[in-house]
Amino acid sequence: MAILRSFSVTLAMLLAGAGAALLCMPASAQDLHQNLDGYWNPLFDEDQPERGPGPDQGDYAGLPITAAAASVAQTWDPEVLTIPYLQCRPHPALYGIRGVGALRIWETLDQQTLQQIAIHTWIVAWESQRDIWMDGRAHPPPWAAHSWQGYSAGHWVGDDLLVHTDMFKRGWTRRNGLPTSDQATFDERMFRDGQILTDVTMITDPEYLSEPLVKSTEYLKAESLNFATYPCREVTEIPRHEGDIPMHLPNQTAVEEDYPVRNHVPEKASMGGAQTMFPEYQETLQKLPPNPPLEQVEQREQQQDHADENL
Repeated sequence: MAILRSFSVTLAMLLAGAGAALLCMPASAQDLHQNLDGYWNPLFDEDQPERGPGPDQGDYAGLPITAAAASVAQTWDPEVLTIPYLQCRPHPALYGIRGVGALRIWETLDQQTLQQIAIHTWIVAWESQRDIWMDGRAHPPPWAAHSWQGYSAGHWVGDDLLVHTDMFKRGWTRRNGLPTSDQATFDERMFRDGQILTDVTMITDPEYLSEPLVKSTEYLKAESLNFATYPCREVTEIPRHEGDIPMHLPNQTAVEEDYPVRNHVPEKASMGGAQTMFPEYQETLQKLPPNPPLEQVEQREQQQDHADENL
Protein backbone atom coordinates (compact mmCIF):
# COMPACT_ATOMS: atom_id res chain seq x y z
CA MET A 1 0.00 0.00 0.00
CA ALA A 2 2.85 2.35 0.83
CA ILE A 3 4.39 1.65 -2.55
CA LEU A 4 1.08 2.40 -4.33
CA ARG A 5 0.59 5.59 -2.29
CA SER A 6 4.11 6.73 -3.13
CA PHE A 7 3.53 5.96 -6.82
CA SER A 8 0.26 7.93 -6.82
CA VAL A 9 1.92 10.96 -5.24
CA THR A 10 4.79 10.82 -7.73
CA LEU A 11 2.36 10.52 -10.68
CA ALA A 12 0.32 13.47 -9.42
CA MET A 13 3.46 15.56 -9.11
CA LEU A 14 4.53 14.63 -12.62
CA LEU A 15 1.11 15.51 -14.05
CA ALA A 16 1.07 18.81 -12.19
CA GLY A 17 4.54 19.61 -13.49
CA ALA A 18 3.52 18.74 -17.02
CA GLY A 19 0.45 20.96 -16.74
CA ALA A 20 2.53 23.85 -15.47
CA ALA A 21 5.00 23.32 -18.31
CA LEU A 22 2.17 23.45 -20.84
CA LEU A 23 0.92 26.70 -19.34
CA CYS A 24 4.40 28.19 -19.60
CA MET A 25 4.98 27.11 -23.20
CA PRO A 26 5.14 29.97 -25.73
CA ALA A 27 2.22 30.40 -28.07
CA SER A 28 2.53 29.25 -31.63
CA ALA A 29 4.01 31.56 -34.20
CA GLN A 30 0.51 32.31 -35.46
CA ASP A 31 -0.48 33.74 -32.06
CA LEU A 32 2.59 35.95 -31.62
CA HIS A 33 1.52 39.41 -32.64
CA GLN A 34 1.05 42.92 -31.32
CA ASN A 35 -2.12 43.75 -29.42
CA LEU A 36 -4.07 46.37 -31.38
CA ASP A 37 -6.97 46.54 -28.91
CA GLY A 38 -7.90 49.87 -27.42
CA TYR A 39 -8.78 53.43 -28.29
CA TRP A 40 -6.94 55.41 -30.94
CA ASN A 41 -7.02 59.11 -31.83
CA PRO A 42 -6.40 60.01 -35.50
CA LEU A 43 -3.28 62.02 -36.33
CA PHE A 44 -3.72 64.52 -39.15
CA ASP A 45 -0.07 64.94 -40.05
CA GLU A 46 -0.76 63.43 -43.47
CA ASP A 47 -3.12 64.96 -46.06
CA GLN A 48 -4.75 67.23 -43.49
CA PRO A 49 -6.49 69.53 -46.01
CA GLU A 50 -8.00 66.53 -47.77
CA ARG A 51 -9.16 64.87 -44.56
CA GLY A 52 -10.18 68.05 -42.73
CA PRO A 53 -11.86 70.82 -44.72
CA GLY A 54 -11.83 68.61 -47.82
CA PRO A 55 -10.27 68.88 -51.28
CA ASP A 56 -11.35 71.29 -53.99
CA GLN A 57 -13.29 70.05 -56.96
CA GLY A 58 -10.77 69.59 -59.75
CA ASP A 59 -7.95 68.62 -57.35
CA TYR A 60 -7.14 65.17 -58.75
CA ALA A 61 -3.37 65.49 -59.32
CA GLY A 62 -1.24 62.56 -58.18
CA LEU A 63 -4.16 60.11 -58.24
CA PRO A 64 -4.26 57.16 -60.71
CA ILE A 65 -7.83 57.84 -61.78
CA THR A 66 -9.28 56.84 -65.13
CA ALA A 67 -11.00 59.15 -67.60
CA ALA A 68 -14.31 57.65 -66.44
CA ALA A 69 -13.61 58.68 -62.85
CA ALA A 70 -12.75 62.23 -63.90
CA SER A 71 -15.95 62.39 -65.93
CA VAL A 72 -18.07 61.32 -62.94
CA ALA A 73 -16.29 63.75 -60.62
CA GLN A 74 -16.85 66.64 -63.01
CA THR A 75 -20.63 66.34 -62.59
CA TRP A 76 -20.44 66.34 -58.77
CA ASP A 77 -21.87 69.29 -56.84
CA PRO A 78 -21.28 69.47 -53.05
CA GLU A 79 -24.84 70.71 -52.58
CA VAL A 80 -26.00 67.18 -53.38
CA LEU A 81 -25.22 66.35 -49.74
CA THR A 82 -28.14 68.54 -48.66
CA ILE A 83 -30.61 66.07 -50.18
CA PRO A 84 -32.26 64.33 -47.19
CA TYR A 85 -31.67 60.73 -48.22
CA LEU A 86 -27.92 61.42 -48.63
CA GLN A 87 -27.38 63.32 -45.38
CA CYS A 88 -26.87 60.22 -43.22
CA ARG A 89 -25.01 58.17 -45.83
CA PRO A 90 -21.87 56.74 -44.13
CA HIS A 91 -18.35 56.61 -45.51
CA PRO A 92 -17.45 53.28 -47.11
CA ALA A 93 -14.72 51.44 -45.22
CA LEU A 94 -12.11 52.17 -47.90
CA TYR A 95 -12.48 55.87 -47.09
CA GLY A 96 -13.85 55.74 -43.53
CA ILE A 97 -10.52 54.72 -41.99
CA ARG A 98 -9.28 58.22 -42.92
CA GLY A 99 -12.44 59.98 -41.79
CA VAL A 100 -12.90 62.22 -38.79
CA GLY A 101 -13.33 60.54 -35.43
CA ALA A 102 -11.61 58.23 -33.00
CA LEU A 103 -11.11 54.52 -33.61
CA ARG A 104 -11.76 51.62 -31.27
CA ILE A 105 -10.39 48.10 -31.86
CA TRP A 106 -11.32 44.93 -29.98
CA GLU A 107 -11.34 41.19 -30.62
CA THR A 108 -13.70 38.25 -30.22
CA LEU A 109 -12.13 34.98 -29.06
CA ASP A 110 -13.41 31.42 -29.20
CA GLN A 111 -14.42 30.53 -25.62
CA GLN A 112 -12.92 27.05 -25.89
CA THR A 113 -9.70 27.54 -27.85
CA LEU A 114 -9.13 31.29 -27.27
CA GLN A 115 -8.34 31.62 -30.98
CA GLN A 116 -9.35 34.87 -32.67
CA ILE A 117 -12.72 34.73 -34.39
CA ALA A 118 -12.80 38.38 -35.43
CA ILE A 119 -11.25 41.78 -34.92
CA HIS A 120 -13.71 44.66 -34.81
CA THR A 121 -13.18 48.33 -35.63
CA TRP A 122 -15.56 51.11 -34.64
CA ILE A 123 -15.25 54.73 -35.82
CA VAL A 124 -17.22 57.58 -34.27
CA ALA A 125 -18.46 59.03 -37.56
CA TRP A 126 -21.75 57.30 -38.42
CA GLU A 127 -20.93 54.66 -35.77
CA SER A 128 -19.21 52.67 -38.51
CA GLN A 129 -18.42 49.14 -37.27
CA ARG A 130 -16.47 46.67 -39.35
CA ASP A 131 -15.95 42.97 -38.62
CA ILE A 132 -12.61 41.55 -39.78
CA TRP A 133 -13.03 37.76 -39.81
CA MET A 134 -9.93 35.89 -38.64
CA ASP A 135 -11.25 32.32 -38.54
CA GLY A 136 -10.95 31.44 -42.22
CA ARG A 137 -14.68 31.22 -42.85
CA ALA A 138 -15.96 30.94 -46.40
CA HIS A 139 -16.33 34.14 -48.41
CA PRO A 140 -19.94 35.17 -49.19
CA PRO A 141 -21.17 34.20 -52.67
CA PRO A 142 -20.90 36.73 -55.51
CA TRP A 143 -24.62 37.44 -55.41
CA ALA A 144 -24.58 38.44 -51.71
CA ALA A 145 -25.57 42.02 -50.90
CA HIS A 146 -22.86 44.66 -50.85
CA SER A 147 -22.58 47.03 -47.89
CA TRP A 148 -20.80 50.23 -46.86
CA GLN A 149 -18.27 48.28 -44.77
CA GLY A 150 -17.90 45.37 -47.17
CA TYR A 151 -16.64 41.92 -46.22
CA SER A 152 -13.23 41.79 -44.49
CA ALA A 153 -10.96 38.78 -43.92
CA GLY A 154 -7.65 39.12 -42.10
CA HIS A 155 -4.58 37.19 -41.00
CA TRP A 156 -1.38 37.92 -39.11
CA VAL A 157 2.07 38.12 -40.64
CA GLY A 158 4.30 38.54 -37.63
CA ASP A 159 3.10 41.71 -35.90
CA ASP A 160 1.32 43.00 -38.99
CA LEU A 161 -2.42 42.54 -39.49
CA LEU A 162 -3.22 42.06 -43.19
CA VAL A 163 -6.84 42.63 -44.22
CA HIS A 164 -8.60 42.21 -47.56
CA THR A 165 -12.03 43.81 -47.99
CA ASP A 166 -14.44 43.64 -50.91
CA MET A 167 -18.19 43.68 -51.64
CA PHE A 168 -18.54 47.44 -51.21
CA LYS A 169 -21.35 49.64 -52.34
CA ARG A 170 -20.37 52.32 -54.82
CA GLY A 171 -18.54 55.04 -52.89
CA TRP A 172 -15.70 57.53 -53.20
CA THR A 173 -11.95 57.92 -52.72
CA ARG A 174 -12.09 61.67 -52.13
CA ARG A 175 -14.81 64.01 -50.95
CA ASN A 176 -14.77 65.95 -54.20
CA GLY A 177 -16.71 63.52 -56.35
CA LEU A 178 -14.01 60.95 -57.23
CA PRO A 179 -15.94 57.66 -57.25
CA THR A 180 -15.30 54.01 -56.50
CA SER A 181 -17.27 51.24 -58.15
CA ASP A 182 -18.88 48.22 -56.51
CA GLN A 183 -15.97 46.17 -57.88
CA ALA A 184 -13.40 48.02 -55.76
CA THR A 185 -11.27 46.08 -53.26
CA PHE A 186 -9.30 47.33 -50.29
CA ASP A 187 -6.12 45.87 -48.80
CA GLU A 188 -4.65 47.03 -45.48
CA ARG A 189 -1.54 46.42 -43.43
CA MET A 190 -1.98 47.52 -39.79
CA PHE A 191 0.98 47.61 -37.46
CA ARG A 192 1.89 49.22 -34.17
CA ASP A 193 5.08 50.98 -33.12
CA GLY A 194 4.71 51.77 -29.43
CA GLN A 195 1.87 54.26 -29.10
CA ILE A 196 1.49 54.80 -32.86
CA LEU A 197 -0.83 52.69 -35.03
CA THR A 198 -0.25 52.85 -38.79
CA ASP A 199 -2.70 51.64 -41.41
CA VAL A 200 -1.29 51.43 -44.95
CA THR A 201 -4.10 50.97 -47.46
CA MET A 202 -4.27 50.07 -51.14
CA ILE A 203 -7.46 50.54 -53.16
CA THR A 204 -7.91 48.64 -56.42
CA ASP A 205 -10.79 49.49 -58.75
CA PRO A 206 -10.97 48.15 -62.34
CA GLU A 207 -13.45 50.85 -63.34
CA TYR A 208 -12.12 54.06 -61.81
CA LEU A 209 -8.42 53.44 -61.05
CA SER A 210 -5.77 52.53 -63.61
CA GLU A 211 -3.33 51.54 -60.83
CA PRO A 212 -3.70 50.83 -57.11
CA LEU A 213 -4.13 53.91 -54.92
CA VAL A 214 -1.94 53.72 -51.79
CA LYS A 215 -2.45 55.87 -48.68
CA SER A 216 -1.43 55.69 -45.03
CA THR A 217 -3.15 56.83 -41.85
CA GLU A 218 -1.75 57.09 -38.31
CA TYR A 219 -3.39 56.96 -34.89
CA LEU A 220 -2.14 57.76 -31.38
CA LYS A 221 -3.01 55.45 -28.47
CA ALA A 222 -5.47 56.87 -25.95
CA GLU A 223 -6.15 55.50 -22.48
CA SER A 224 -9.90 56.01 -22.86
CA LEU A 225 -12.34 57.95 -24.99
CA ASN A 226 -15.96 58.95 -24.69
CA PHE A 227 -17.61 57.13 -27.57
CA ALA A 228 -20.97 58.84 -27.86
CA THR A 229 -23.66 57.79 -30.29
CA TYR A 230 -23.86 59.46 -33.69
CA PRO A 231 -27.46 60.57 -34.12
CA CYS A 232 -28.26 61.59 -37.67
CA ARG A 233 -31.67 62.85 -38.69
CA GLU A 234 -32.63 63.72 -42.23
CA VAL A 235 -33.98 67.26 -42.61
CA THR A 236 -34.90 69.53 -45.49
CA GLU A 237 -32.09 72.09 -45.48
CA ILE A 238 -32.80 73.68 -48.86
CA PRO A 239 -36.32 73.65 -50.35
CA ARG A 240 -36.27 72.18 -53.85
CA HIS A 241 -38.68 70.98 -56.45
CA GLU A 242 -39.26 67.23 -56.46
CA GLY A 243 -36.62 65.51 -58.57
CA ASP A 244 -34.22 68.48 -58.48
CA ILE A 245 -30.71 67.03 -57.98
CA PRO A 246 -27.73 69.41 -57.68
CA MET A 247 -25.11 68.51 -60.29
CA HIS A 248 -22.96 69.96 -63.05
CA LEU A 249 -23.77 69.07 -66.64
CA PRO A 250 -20.97 67.51 -68.73
CA ASN A 251 -20.18 70.81 -70.48
CA GLN A 252 -20.00 72.80 -67.22
CA THR A 253 -16.29 72.53 -66.47
CA ALA A 254 -15.59 76.02 -65.12
CA VAL A 255 -15.79 74.84 -61.49
CA GLU A 256 -13.04 72.29 -62.12
CA GLU A 257 -10.92 74.92 -63.89
CA ASP A 258 -11.14 77.25 -60.90
CA TYR A 259 -8.87 75.10 -58.70
CA PRO A 260 -5.82 74.79 -61.02
CA VAL A 261 -6.02 78.45 -62.09
CA ARG A 262 -6.15 79.76 -58.51
CA ASN A 263 -3.37 77.43 -57.36
CA HIS A 264 -1.14 77.79 -60.44
CA VAL A 265 -1.39 74.10 -61.34
CA PRO A 266 -1.57 73.25 -65.07
CA GLU A 267 -5.12 72.20 -65.90
CA LYS A 268 -4.07 68.91 -67.48
CA ALA A 269 -1.98 68.01 -64.41
CA SER A 270 -4.86 68.76 -62.05
CA MET A 271 -6.99 66.15 -63.86
CA GLY A 272 -4.79 63.39 -62.46
CA GLY A 273 -3.96 60.04 -63.95
CA ALA A 274 -1.23 57.53 -63.09
CA GLN A 275 1.41 59.57 -64.92
CA THR A 276 0.99 62.43 -62.42
CA MET A 277 2.09 60.23 -59.51
CA PHE A 278 5.76 60.01 -60.48
CA PRO A 279 8.66 62.50 -60.23
CA GLU A 280 9.31 62.21 -63.96
CA TYR A 281 6.08 64.11 -64.56
CA GLN A 282 7.94 67.30 -63.60
CA GLU A 283 9.44 67.28 -67.10
CA THR A 284 5.97 67.09 -68.65
CA LEU A 285 4.78 70.03 -66.55
CA GLN A 286 7.27 72.31 -68.25
CA LYS A 287 5.69 71.56 -71.64
CA LEU A 288 2.01 72.07 -70.73
CA PRO A 289 0.20 75.17 -72.03
CA PRO A 290 -0.54 78.03 -69.61
CA ASN A 291 -3.87 78.25 -67.82
CA PRO A 292 -6.51 80.76 -68.91
CA PRO A 293 -6.81 84.00 -66.89
CA LEU A 294 -8.73 83.76 -63.62
CA GLU A 295 -11.16 86.46 -64.75
CA GLN A 296 -12.14 84.33 -67.74
CA VAL A 297 -12.81 81.28 -65.55
CA GLU A 298 -14.86 83.33 -63.06
CA GLN A 299 -16.94 84.74 -65.90
CA ARG A 300 -17.66 81.23 -67.20
CA GLU A 301 -18.67 80.11 -63.70
CA GLN A 302 -21.15 82.97 -63.45
CA GLN A 303 -22.59 82.14 -66.86
CA GLN A 304 -23.02 78.48 -65.95
CA ASP A 305 -24.62 79.36 -62.61
CA HIS A 306 -27.05 81.65 -64.39
CA ALA A 307 -27.85 78.90 -66.90
CA ASP A 308 -28.59 76.50 -64.00
CA GLU A 309 -31.03 78.97 -62.47
CA ASN A 310 -32.98 79.12 -65.72
CA LEU A 311 -33.30 75.36 -66.20
